[in-house]
Amino acid sequence: MKDLKTLIVLAHPEYEDSNTQQFLIASTKNLKDVSIRYLDEEKIDKREEKELLKEADRIIFQFPMYWYSAPFLLKRWLDEVFDDSLIVNGLKNKELGLVVTMGLSQEDFAAGRSEKFTLSEIFRPFEALANKCQMTYLPIFPVALFPYLSEVNKKKILIDYQMYLTKQNETNFKNKEDWFVSRLESLKEKSTNQESINHVLESLKDNRETLDDLLVLVKEMRLEDE
Repeated sequence: MKDLKTLIVLAHPEYEDSNTQQFLIASTKNLKDVSIRYLDEEKIDKREEKELLKEADRIIFQFPMYWYSAPFLLKRWLDEVFDDSLIVNGLKNKELGLVVTMGLSQEDFAAGRSEKFTLSEIFRPFEALANKCQMTYLPIFPVALFPYLSEVNKKKILIDYQMYLTKQNETNFKNKEDWFVSRLESLKEKSTNQESINHVLESLKDNRETLDDLLVLVKEMRLEDE
């Protein structure tokens, strides 16, 4: 299975002053085939932007939620870059995801809660865009109240975020385990603590063998039932 090429389109007018964005950006530095396009108010080179999009397998719009929408930087970029030729010929079968940072809790956007609308409902236009472009629309990745999270929860978000950027779009346990093994093997090459990483890898691989044996057993049981 080939590695995904992921393009993050970052639309934050003050990302350099945002601790949340700096944390997320820093976590991508050792990720293979992940690149970031920083949007600003400079003139947009339409041809260059289209090439970046066409080269990517997964496109992530990353932005803070401003009054239930994305910042103007992203809207301006979409208006100038997305045209009929790109929609028809450039994005089919690619993936589109949203990483949304916000100053409210994720629970506030649950059905029937204080905000009245879910995040999926608020950002439905992006789902419509993905549909128009014949792209696969990924579940939204919300980052809520980041400055107030514990260090443990921040690290959990980091892992989940890296998976959102790089893991194949499958939700089964084995796929997640494969992703962790791949990341650990990549880190091992640069780490001075290889003994600990090897120990974790061996445990994961042992568990994988047990899981594979269980899957074979389940298949055999199903065949017997038939």
